[in-house]
Amino acid sequence: MGLMARYVLLVLGALLIWITDLMGAPSDTAEKFDRVRAEGERAPAVVTRIDEREVTQRRRRGSSTRTVFCPEVTYRDGGRERSFVEYDDCDRWEVGDETTVVWDPDEPYNAHLDTDRVRDALAGDERSYSWGRWGGLFLVVSCSIVILLGWYRRIRRRLGRRRI
Repeated sequence: MGLMARYVLLVLGALLIWITDLMGAPSDTAEKFDRVRAEGERAPAVVTRIDEREVTQRRRRGSSTRTVFCPEVTYRDGGRERSFVEYDDCDRWEVGDETTVVWDPDEPYNAHLDTDRVRDALAGDERSYSWGRWGGLFLVVSCSIVILLGWYRRIRRRLGRRRI
């Protein structure tokens, strides 16, 4: 592998880590969702409207865009009426459907529908984030080792020439 290619791969690895961090770790994780499901607040909710959204999925052979229909739900948190759109469980709701909402009392603005589909989506977000970080870290570490070994060999050769 050429010297320039090593540096390019090193920079790509660093960029992959940086971009993954820039996008941010998922704010909600499957583990956090399980805890909120077990210990958090819950309330009945009603689907008040359907939000249309374009979703692009990337695959090995290109990408495809499709439209999903996500529910906006309204529920009561004590005396306050709150609503949100659930983007992790779409395409099966109609206006007027009843469901249950769960949330952490310390973060009442961060609520989710109490469904397994939401949990599965949160777990998938975690996996994607981890793969990006680990892939970038692998590139940075392996390229750094190769570059350092190259420098070490070059220094030894120069020192060997001076002794002659």
